[in-house]
Amino acid sequence: MLSSFATATSSSSPSSPYEPSPAWWKFNFTTTSCATLAAVFFPTSAPLSQNISSTSSTSSDVVEHRTHNIDPHYQSYSNGFIHDNNDSLRILLFAESFPSFTSGITRRFKEIIRRLAKRKHYIHVITGCKNAKLWLEGNDYLQEYVTFSILPSTDFTNKIDCACPFLFPNTAIYFSIRRFSPDVIHIVEQTPAAMLCGAFAKSLNIPIVWSSHTNIDFYLSTYIRSYAVKMARRIYQYIRLKHLIYSSINLTVSQDFADYMEHTGIPRPVLVWKTGVDSELFHPRRRSLSMRYRMFGTLTNFTHEQMDSITLFLCVGRISPEKNFEFLSLLLERISNETFLCIIGDGPYRHTLEPLFPIDRVYFFGYLGGEELASAYASADYFIYASVSETFGQVYLEAMASGTPVIAAEGGQLKEFFINSEHGYLWEPDNIESAEDAVRLAMKNRDYLSIKARQQALKHSWDSAADQLNNVYYDAIKKNPKHNETNIIIILFRLFYYGFHWFICILLALFLMAPFVKVSSPKSTMTQNNIFCRKKQQMYSTKRCFSS
Repeated sequence: MLSSFATATSSSSPSSPYEPSPAWWKFNFTTTSCATLAAVFFPTSAPLSQNISSTSSTSSDVVEHRTHNIDPHYQSYSNGFIHDNNDSLRILLFAESFPSFTSGITRRFKEIIRRLAKRKHYIHVITGCKNAKLWLEGNDYLQEYVTFSILPSTDFTNKIDCACPFLFPNTAIYFSIRRFSPDVIHIVEQTPAAMLCGAFAKSLNIPIVWSSHTNIDFYLSTYIRSYAVKMARRIYQYIRLKHLIYSSINLTVSQDFADYMEHTGIPRPVLVWKTGVDSELFHPRRRSLSMRYRMFGTLTNFTHEQMDSITLFLCVGRISPEKNFEFLSLLLERISNETFLCIIGDGPYRHTLEPLFPIDRVYFFGYLGGEELASAYASADYFIYASVSETFGQVYLEAMASGTPVIAAEGGQLKEFFINSEHGYLWEPDNIESAEDAVRLAMKNRDYLSIKARQQALKHSWDSAADQLNNVYYDAIKKNPKHNETNIIIILFRLFYYGFHWFICILLALFLMAPFVKVSSPKSTMTQNNIFCRKKQQMYSTKRCFSS
């Protein structure tokens, strides 16, 4: 049962002492059982100054452990602030989406990991993204502190690598935890593989920090057939609750979503993890005429003078159904012809959306990143966004830091940092007249909005977000000190108990949720009215979710 999902490839630098050797990941059922027993008989509670030989068939594989120990002796912490403690931590991060996949979540962790490495914390990332290690190329400093294990994964629509053990426990996760011997485990989202990681961490009594970044409850109304949405949402909330109680500290990225999670039964207070923005990268000085001209595409017949005078709207994000791009197509029909929309991003929905927009008023740019993306933000006149599915929305802050006013659908996540009529204008979701008014008002005083937006974005830094997370890790360790259990019976019982619990939850998801997934995309020949009606039904379903 284990064999088909018990292989993984290590993607860290060969020189790293924390890299699991390839031999660890090549198991059949028999060798997996032997390795499990070996891990039990040789727990990681040996003196940390020793090098403990691998239990794989390659006896020369050695795991180097740090020579200082965080637990069980801690200094006093108050209000989450660390006092006179410079110990390095060993942090295991489980994140199925990771650079090179582009999203707000991956951009967040890219910035945070850089800053944690500067604190000399060792970070081992378990991910399903096959090209994750490319992020480290050319950065010797990060390669010293950051290592990867790449899980077997399924490639969905050629955009996301997602590790899916389904019914078969992925032992690669367990052995990666044992080999790295983390002080704390940070798990991102509540996917099947992430929940399995939580079960393993709990069985090994390692402190868990669990962060939630995606409003799956909203997504269910988009990807589950309408007659099964309520049941699917109840099942998902039950599964989420049963796993988040494992964690010492639960995090999310906005107070609005934290309140919602607590409303659905998460027992512990859900802490809000600050979001930052690189205000040097995303800066008004990156405004560029050459980038602005590129944003109009190659199929338009505008002259440079026309491109300078036309109001240029920018939308950045993954092109998928829940982002509500169809609403923008309707909005463009209602506003001045002297406007143009550039959409930066890609996704499985792109080929469906492209025919819905007039070619002379919209350009699908594709993916951009780094300085080019920053230049695109600064070169646009306004940032426009119709999605209400965000838990925070990194793109809002990036636009504001670039001095680009925001025009967007109103959502609870914007309460954290956005003031209507100060940093841009908001419209009532699913209200085309309200959206028209927001665009009209924003176009009257761009300069004022630009200055105020930049000033507000400067209050949000990644350094502050990294400091907060660093404190959270120490608080989690203090709250639930790591204890290396040596009793074989207890270890086996915990593995069975938490593993069986995970197995039952996955069965629930497979038999009561998976059969109702909508796997087909609407045809490109569908009319705009049909698509808009479909989206309205999804929005109304979401409103019922938040009012229930």
